[in-house]
Amino acid sequence: MDDAAKEYIIDFFSKRLLHFKDSPASVGWTEKGQILRYEWITKLLDLEGASILDFGCGKGDLYGFLKGKGLKIDYTGIDINPDLISLASRKYPEALFRRIDIEKEGLRDDFDFIIICGVFNFNISGVKDSAINSLKTLFKHTKKSMLFNCQSIYAKRRVPELYYYDPLELLSIALDLTKKVNLYHNLIEGEIFLIITKEV
Repeated sequence: MDDAAKEYIIDFFSKRLLHFKDSPASVGWTEKGQILRYEWITKLLDLEGASILDFGCGKGDLYGFLKGKGLKIDYTGIDINPDLISLASRKYPEALFRRIDIEKEGLRDDFDFIIICGVFNFNISGVKDSAINSLKTLFKHTKKSMLFNCQSIYAKRRVPELYYYDPLELLSIALDLTKKVNLYHNLIEGEIFLIITKEV
């Protein structure tokens, strides 16, 4: 994704934040949908006591959810939007939030789990390539498992604003990284949960 596309996304969500304030709508979700995704994440991954990278963390809603569950975690959230990172840092000063563009800056640290939830859903030029490149980069920094949640081309209802992924293509990409792959296509209608695990 080029700089112009990234700036468009940053501006888009900064404007949503001004309009919708601190609500799931500011990052394009409903409260019900957001909670449902987070519930599945905690069912699919054993996060207790783990180090976690929340890639595309927005305003830190996943951290707030995990904290509310009483999970003891070492959490880091990164995003390219400075307004969302600023809000997350004010809400949760005990967590680490950083503005990072890994396509430009890379990533230094490794984490037990990396979670990419609803990040590459915006239908804009280069989003698929950015998603695939980011998956490959992030998996190198994963100690245990990486989870990728996205929209599926088999969704019953599709809207032009969202990008939809082919689960078979994602499965093929994941299998090039490791043979320990789980793809769930039946947890939330029209969505994919892909878990890519390091081989021991």
